[in-house]
Amino acid sequence: MRFCLLNTFFPPMHFGGDAIFMASLANLLAGAGHEVEVVHCADSFHLLQGAVSPSPFPLDKRVVVHTLRSPFGKAAPLTAHCTGRDWLHASALERILQRGFDVTHWHNASLLGAPAAFRWGSGLRLMTLHEYWLICPSHVLVRNGEEICTKRTCYSCTMNRGRPPQFWRKKGVITGGLENIDLFLAPSPFVKQMVGTYLPDLPMLVLPHFLPSQPAPAMERGKYYLIVSRLERAKGIHTVLPLFKENGLPLKIAGAGEAEAELRAMAGGAPNIEFLGRVPFAELPALYRQARATIVPSVCHETFGLVVLESLQQQTPVYVTPHGALPELVAQTGGGRVFRDVDELRRMLGEERPVMADLSAFAPQTHLRNYLEIISAAKSDQTKCAHV
Repeated sequence: MRFCLLNTFFPPMHFGGDAIFMASLANLLAGAGHEVEVVHCADSFHLLQGAVSPSPFPLDKRVVVHTLRSPFGKAAPLTAHCTGRDWLHASALERILQRGFDVTHWHNASLLGAPAAFRWGSGLRLMTLHEYWLICPSHVLVRNGEEICTKRTCYSCTMNRGRPPQFWRKKGVITGGLENIDLFLAPSPFVKQMVGTYLPDLPMLVLPHFLPSQPAPAMERGKYYLIVSRLERAKGIHTVLPLFKENGLPLKIAGAGEAEAELRAMAGGAPNIEFLGRVPFAELPALYRQARATIVPSVCHETFGLVVLESLQQQTPVYVTPHGALPELVAQTGGGRVFRDVDELRRMLGEERPVMADLSAFAPQTHLRNYLEIISAAKSDQTKCAHV
């Protein structure tokens, strides 16, 4: 089959999770003999890049990559954000999507002209819900970048975060665009429930992400604790820094982002807290392998949690907050514990042991089989409907 995978970001111009997953999916499909083309937007990365450096990821040579660039540069994704359509990349994007694909699979489409762009493309049209973009202008359901959203104050929240408003986000506009998507894929039951609460009529199935195989390096367990994350307030790193300043335990933080200066200031030069910057993907297994435990202190509803699986693959336990899909992953794999506040985390530190978690549900071939079965069933439904 011919696949077109679309995401705002893609290696090396990306910020993590969604782009890494889509690159892994492209590799998986190409390795199984399918034709795969990828679309992403360089202008979007440059708009939001800040101090984040590009980060490579190994890509199958058979994957064709289309990089959208406009002579107007950052104005293109900014226009897409404000209007819900990509006026400046539209002709290039439409031309690519007219190349006759069996499956057009959207991922994080927020700066690719969605929802208007959903009308383009051929074959079965899918969308994976990596974020809460369908129901939240800030994508993460965190009000003012500080706390989980429990009350809809979208306009003031958007303005407080310094983002332009999106007046196109009236229910009729966004649901009209979503009608062009045949099936939505939620990476966790939590996402399906959360999005379904606001958009109950969406055709949606749960398809968990998968974890590419990464060899376990032969290394001794270290003494440090580890955080691997984009450095932003929603990831909650600021909530645990005072604990490590107090107890003096070694903490390594791998990642970059807009909150880096704030977090470094909070650390106050403490010798036990080390900021590693952005670590290349190929070097992460060794970093996980030597850690006592990986901490995921998110204050937002995580849609999945690839960091959890990456850590468990190296037999390193995880400590996670009770938000979003994180508790689901811990319960399913048996490889970690949930802490509800800093005091609970304090009591856990020092108790960790290497784990042998059950990751069979997240194996590449398991994902590929389920993915292709979903596509086959959806195409069969399309055929039946066409003959009604």
